[in-house]
Amino acid sequence: MILDRELQRKLLTNLSEVYPFRYDFSKDFQYGSVDYEKAVANLYYLQSHGLVTDKSVFVSQSLGGRGQVQFGSAEITHKGMDFLADDGGLSAILGTVTIKFETEQLRAILAAKIMISDLSPERKATMIDAIKELPAEGLKHLTMKIVDAGWDNMDSLMSLIQSALPY
Repeated sequence: MILDRELQRKLLTNLSEVYPFRYDFSKDFQYGSVDYEKAVANLYYLQSHGLVTDKSVFVSQSLGGRGQVQFGSAEITHKGMDFLADDGGLSAILGTVTIKFETEQLRAILAAKIMISDLSPERKATMIDAIKELPAEGLKHLTMKIVDAGWDNMDSLMSLIQSALPY
């Protein structure tokens, strides 16, 4: 196979070492050689994924035949830099989603779950009243207990997660 992960990493590493400037791969690979063809194909693959800029590889089409692919002004993108970073770079940090529930939203979710349970109506009313009177810190503690109970019942939790996924 022409795609080579080790070569791709080497190409990206060379680019990262001169970032934010361009790198001239034509000095590393002799034009027309098998190594050149392999390197330019792998750089084109990286370009297709947005890890290097669009000017990194030039593709020329010829009539009725195979065109030529050659090195351009190779430059790594922020995605390429983040790909090389052990921690995923800024993309990992900026792509983090924080979910916050307001106290009243959480009370409403818990009350709704209690209402659809098979508890007696009296027990449901007692539990909902208790949740309404629970201070925010107590509600936080209760929520952590609910999460812990879910993790403690991993098989049931996994079944629940799988049933909620669309595929």
